[in-house]
Amino acid sequence: MTRLVTAAVVFALFAGVTLLLLRPRDTRVAPVGPYEPLVTTPAAVPALRAALGTSACTSSGCHAGTLGEGEPWRSAYSVWALHDPHSRAERVLHGTLAAQIVAGIAAVDRPLPIVPAPENHACTGCHAPLAGGQGGAIAGADPRAAEGVSCEACHGPAGDWLVAHTLPGWRQSIEREGMLDLGDPSVAAARCAECHVGAAPTDDGRPRQVTHALIAAGHPRLAFDLRAFRAGLPSHWRDPAAFADRAAAEGVRRADPIEEWSLGRLAVLRAYLVQAEHQSFPAGPPADGSAPAWPEFTSFDCYGCHRPALVAGALSAPSPGIKPPGIPRPDPLAWALLDRIIPPEERGAVEGIRGALTARWMDPPAPGEFQAALAAIDRSQARAADHLRAIPPREQATAIAAGADLRVWGEAAVTLGALEAVAAQAGAGDRVATELATLKALLAFPVGAGPDGPIRHDSPHPYDPVAAREAVDRIVAAIGDGAPSP
Repeated sequence: MTRLVTAAVVFALFAGVTLLLLRPRDTRVAPVGPYEPLVTTPAAVPALRAALGTSACTSSGCHAGTLGEGEPWRSAYSVWALHDPHSRAERVLHGTLAAQIVAGIAAVDRPLPIVPAPENHACTGCHAPLAGGQGGAIAGADPRAAEGVSCEACHGPAGDWLVAHTLPGWRQSIEREGMLDLGDPSVAAARCAECHVGAAPTDDGRPRQVTHALIAAGHPRLAFDLRAFRAGLPSHWRDPAAFADRAAAEGVRRADPIEEWSLGRLAVLRAYLVQAEHQSFPAGPPADGSAPAWPEFTSFDCYGCHRPALVAGALSAPSPGIKPPGIPRPDPLAWALLDRIIPPEERGAVEGIRGALTARWMDPPAPGEFQAALAAIDRSQARAADHLRAIPPREQATAIAAGADLRVWGEAAVTLGALEAVAAQAGAGDRVATELATLKALLAFPVGAGPDGPIRHDSPHPYDPVAAREAVDRIVAAIGDGAPSP
């Protein structure tokens, strides 16, 4: 079997070289710089050839090496297959919870036929994104479905770049072949956000959104932060700090923590607005045939209506960010602390659509409001990190703490991510790490029993905003003590 697999890989490489040499050069897309506004890169770089499946990556001489031996890329497939939850994304569709969600969705409004989750397009668009994408086949019948969110789901279908990424100098030219540079925070966050925030349907019409009805049926609420997700995944990439000298020698600039945080936040907001625009259907019914349903409450903060218990007196002072229970407010997981990132000259358009969502939540914003905000976000990407990087850590942390309304759980969660980035940028020590861990524990949802085992509740009902404010103040003081202003 080993010889057969090796022979197959060798044949694939040989065939790939032949195709690469024979392909007309004018079909390549133009090179994309690593830190230009790249939020549309996943759509802009076409998949000129089909996905090959994870078998194309599994040679022991490529990415299926032994864990912990050699550079991280050598065991990338092994790490993904053994430890990365993305490899099990399709597998969860066969569980009890998935069956309950499908049954709950089918019962909403009018009886619908129950399509099992592994074959349900509402599920497979994100849980098995490469299945059925070319010919519209039922996902369950496609062998790539079992791979879940596989290598090519993130890096792009490898038909064009499988061979090219083994050649010298590939980092400088690989995007021309259709491989995504996930070292660029804009590209990585935009790619991840396609499922972790939402995006247009896949090529075969499978939706990529978690609606209010889907959450009501039992699906977890979506929330995404690039740095937090990367920290929570088993690493199969080079650590930027450990390989800084190597990256410099190769002419590859890796993102620092502030750049990763700020560009990740902008990409999340962009995906959020694109999804909200799609859900509001200002140009007519969408191509996937779904019915117009604005207001789609996933554009708003769940806890604006489903209000968790709060410390007595926490809402005593008026605040534009706090509305009476039952009144939707734009989701702070998308909106919090943007004044720290978006340059002043671009804030008007972005604040304009947030104001529209707040004041007229029953009516979708006009298409022009969406487009103006999206253009402002794109323009902001090129300058956001440089502006933030120039601010001393103590001043940066103080401004973040002052700008966050910690009575809102979502704002506190975003504040944690921001302070973690500032601390990492400053090289803060153990005291800061301890205080950050305390704040993180205050934000955690409780864990209970689910049909397939332990499950984390989607509710911050134990959240204590007074304790959170005290923790944030201690973090700011610790960052200030450990990294004094110059």
